[in-house]
Amino acid sequence: MGTELEPVSPFGPFDPLAEWAHKLYLDGYGERAIAASREALAFCEAAGDERTARYLQFICGVALHQLGRAAEASEEAGHLLRRLGTGADPVWRAKALALLAESRVDLGMTALAMDHLAEGKLIVSAQPIRTYDHLSATMSVALALNALALFEPADELMVQMLALTFPPARVRLNVAQEAAVLQVAWGSMLEVAGRAEEAWPHYTEALARAARMRQLAAEADYPEMLARAEAVEAFVLQRTGDTDLAQARLRPAMDAFRLREELAETQIARIALAMVASDAGDRAAAADLLAAVQRVSSATQLDVWGLTALAVRARNAVLHDGRSEAADALELLAQVSLTRLWEDRESRFEALQDRMRQREMAEQHERLGRASLVDPMTGLGNRRRLQQVLERPDQRFGAVLLDVDRFRAVNDEHGHDAGDAVLRRIADLVQRNVGDDDIVVRYGADEFVVLVPGGRGAEQTAERLLEVVRKEPWLEISLGLRVTVSAGVAGPASAAEAVAAADRAVLDAKRSGRDRLVAS
Repeated sequence: MGTELEPVSPFGPFDPLAEWAHKLYLDGYGERAIAASREALAFCEAAGDERTARYLQFICGVALHQLGRAAEASEEAGHLLRRLGTGADPVWRAKALALLAESRVDLGMTALAMDHLAEGKLIVSAQPIRTYDHLSATMSVALALNALALFEPADELMVQMLALTFPPARVRLNVAQEAAVLQVAWGSMLEVAGRAEEAWPHYTEALARAARMRQLAAEADYPEMLARAEAVEAFVLQRTGDTDLAQARLRPAMDAFRLREELAETQIARIALAMVASDAGDRAAAADLLAAVQRVSSATQLDVWGLTALAVRARNAVLHDGRSEAADALELLAQVSLTRLWEDRESRFEALQDRMRQREMAEQHERLGRASLVDPMTGLGNRRRLQQVLERPDQRFGAVLLDVDRFRAVNDEHGHDAGDAVLRRIADLVQRNVGDDDIVVRYGADEFVVLVPGGRGAEQTAERLLEVVRKEPWLEISLGLRVTVSAGVAGPASAAEAVAAADRAVLDAKRSGRDRLVAS
């Protein structure tokens, strides 16, 4: 056996199934991604591969949202939250909350979406991004913020992700793609709302990010993404007046990019193509393209693109027929609608900040409360935590009391650092081998209590704990170290009665030779 430790992969043994479903989603094949996810999910659940199962559930949810099936996506996010349970990695909770928030935005449940987003953003912002799961959660939160037109906090997260170097090229490409689309939407909203000067810096940044997309698409050998980058560039160039270069970008893009309704770049490309067609005198083609954008916008709540298409309709009408009441009405409708969205967005930003402050205060208060009940050495509950339970005379518990055998000799022969390590290791073993509802406390210097609500299974829990302590590789802490525990079990009874009886039972186990269980 080698001496180097292998990091545990965040991916399950059947991860290629999730990779395939994820690629279908990224390429814009939403229906196929959903079918692949659901088929693979059933297989992974049967095989017990929970890590791949949660990826598949998430992919299914985001693909449903991409297709505008918000109610189904919301339901899938709820399933994912239940799958994760209470002890899951927080970044996975942030991913599920972000999906729930995006779906509820489309369902018009903005207040609930803001609550989910406040928690999700606090989770992903709590520490630097160092893992794929954290990166994925951060992207999910950024996209949910973008769905509410909260561009500033969304782009702050995008900038953090763009600076990362550890993900493979395809992952960095996906980040660059979403970051570019965000800047295009931001610029387009400002321009149509009559704030053109504020739009140009965002268009400039969109071009820079699209160039990054092209570079990464070439590096990853991904012609589809290269075409989508060129569609973004063409839109920006067309909006900023560089028509010839826009057309030069659109020609290769349209040869390699099949317009699929699920993709934001499809709407971006259609608007650019409509402007090119109108400039070339093909009013019918331009009208059909813009109608398609507005149809999809109505189905998926992509308000920015639908209202931009409305503004381009007004622009094309003026180009061909000159100023008219109809063209002015279209232009005014788009401007007023996006101005209202922009103003609503500012109130949503304040609401998000307020919710985040409230959640931070609540979490800080909860942390302070927990700290007073936690043993700093082991992270278990302390005697104050036990006292809280002892004050419940109407509730019955089974009690398991563990006492480390010859612990003084461990300290004398191997040192106090080794003794502390033994206590922390036993605390970890206990936590990992008891029920979710069981209460674990450090009872004394080298004693631990497990309270089992109702008392059922307490004796089996004690037997399991004795066995895992015997099998633990204690030589990792110190050469020649061997650790066992004695256990006493009692109950069901009130917590105070059960603990007192278990205390007497563990003394009997000690007198009988240690490393054994005595039931009262």
